[in-house]
Amino acid sequence: MALSATVSRRLVLRAGAAIAATAAVPRLAFAQNEPDVTAIILSDLHSPYRRLPQLVAAVRNRAAGAGGKVIIIVNGDMFERGNVVALRSRVAPDLLALEKLARIAPVFFNIGNHETAVLEDMAIFTREAEARGVHVMSNIIDARTGELLAPAGLSLGVRDRRVALSGIATDNIFTYRPPIRPTVTIPQPVAWAESLMGGLTREADAAIVLSHAGVAADKAMLGTLPERTLLIGGHDHLDFTHQEPGLAYVHPGSWGNGFTVASMTFNAEGGADATFESVAIARDDDPDADIGNAVATAMDEHLTEVDRAIVGTAPQTLDLPGAILFATEAVRAAADADVAFLGHTTFGTGLEAGEVSRYDFDAFIRFDGDIRTVDIAGERLATIMERANQHRATSLDARTGDFVHAAELDIDPAATYTVAVNGWTAINQSAYLGTEDLEFVEVPDIRLKQVVADALAANGG
Repeated sequence: MALSATVSRRLVLRAGAAIAATAAVPRLAFAQNEPDVTAIILSDLHSPYRRLPQLVAAVRNRAAGAGGKVIIIVNGDMFERGNVVALRSRVAPDLLALEKLARIAPVFFNIGNHETAVLEDMAIFTREAEARGVHVMSNIIDARTGELLAPAGLSLGVRDRRVALSGIATDNIFTYRPPIRPTVTIPQPVAWAESLMGGLTREADAAIVLSHAGVAADKAMLGTLPERTLLIGGHDHLDFTHQEPGLAYVHPGSWGNGFTVASMTFNAEGGADATFESVAIARDDDPDADIGNAVATAMDEHLTEVDRAIVGTAPQTLDLPGAILFATEAVRAAADADVAFLGHTTFGTGLEAGEVSRYDFDAFIRFDGDIRTVDIAGERLATIMERANQHRATSLDARTGDFVHAAELDIDPAATYTVAVNGWTAINQSAYLGTEDLEFVEVPDIRLKQVVADALAANGG
């Protein structure tokens, strides 16, 4: 939802004043060793109960061995409504995880669009997180009061230096649950950045901008950011790092499969140099005992026989791209198509080898939907294929944010091909396929989850 010019100006000025005030009088001040700041960066966790205990333990271990002042950054989307245990327990394990993280190091949390996946109100999330010692940030406005839900900017004191932090949300209102939409007003991310970021580092030595707006907005935003900025992305469930003179941009992965560590060292020219390390999390890593007990208790209490029922068998452990390719083949075959495209955020996490329960299957395929097909020329198919499988992209220019996974195909430009997609991809074809005029037709009697479940069941037969 776009801000009116009057509201936008008032709140941008207030946010800028808050950053300047916290820069002048540090909210947090610490003694320091090299590197100056170690930021442990998480995003898009989505209630990853199979890895949450291991994730918290890994963050603790990494923080214990880090140099300088350690901070933990969570760039939105802590909760997942499709996780029935999270829903029925009212995210009790997640809230405990926030509390445990805050005991390890200061936690800075930028509100995403899933903070009300279970909790009914953004203000409730802010209250619950702050009660657990978390520093919440957001540029989201409570439409009922006209005030920001949380400070849009905070400042971290490190020795005699200042690091400014700022939070930006996605303004795609359709990614928020329908009951929440009337209660929030969200500035357009790039316009907000242009209004605010010029003064972000006026009295700071470096800036960390937490954007939950996605790659498309972030790419437009990069040109507005001052030098000395670390831009942390989220929302698109990606894992990559991009660096250019004076700027660094990182997405730390999703669903508890890992995190990124940024080691920041102030330099003589003003600003900070950053190096990055990716840390992977496996289900058999050592867990945090408290979170492990909380997850086990919640599962014992809330998983039904239906949730525990076996859907089928994964023949081997598949990471998320590999698991999605398994799904694309199932959809292609069921729709009698030549190739299938499936949007990446329809899926959560990959598949472990062996029997797959309904609960774990729902963590793999987050959203059900119909299957649709269209016939297109090979030349056009090749153009669409160029923007597929962006998990393999090696440059920021090759990334569009939303994208599809598809199996490789030897395309004849002169031939005609039948393409199958899930309904969400068809509806949002501009973002996922780079097209606007493909007239998809629904395939009767098949649905995404059932098609893939049937394929898994065939493995166990």
